[in-house]
Amino acid sequence: MAAGDLNLLKSWNPKLMKNRKKVWETEQELLKEEQKFKERQKELEKESEENELINGNKNRKKSGLEWMYDDKYNKEDENQDYLLGKKKLDANLIKKQTDEQTKDQKTTQNASVAKPKFDYSNDDPMSKFNKMAKMNKKKNKIFKKKNNKTVTKKTIPGKSFDY
Repeated sequence: MAAGDLNLLKSWNPKLMKNRKKVWETEQELLKEEQKFKERQKELEKESEENELINGNKNRKKSGLEWMYDDKYNKEDENQDYLLGKKKLDANLIKKQTDEQTKDQKTTQNASVAKPKFDYSNDDPMSKFNKMAKMNKKKNKIFKKKNNKTVTKKTIPGKSFDY
């Protein structure tokens, strides 16, 4: 006859009461944490509503898509009016647009000058190899020019292409 279920002697067996107790305790802890999280969310919502009521909508955070609806970024309507002939181009408008473009160019130039350029070639062995290859090509070109060994193609006046 069999002595009983040998799995009851294993520490990992899910039928053991101590293992069931551990699972139940962890489930209870998770439920408590979830309830605390929900309460905290409600408190934060109440605080944000109070802040909106006190400060108004001035300090409202932008979601990231509101720039599309902002007038200073939405200039397509103006451009369409000019294209459709509803508005006429003025010299002031053209000057204004060129001024904006020059300002944008200046800011991009200043930004490119302000940023330091780092040389990561010391870390990458392939870039070292490429630099050496470029230097060798330059040296070869200079050497060929010094020795006048550059080959020039002769062109025939009637033909404009080579075979």
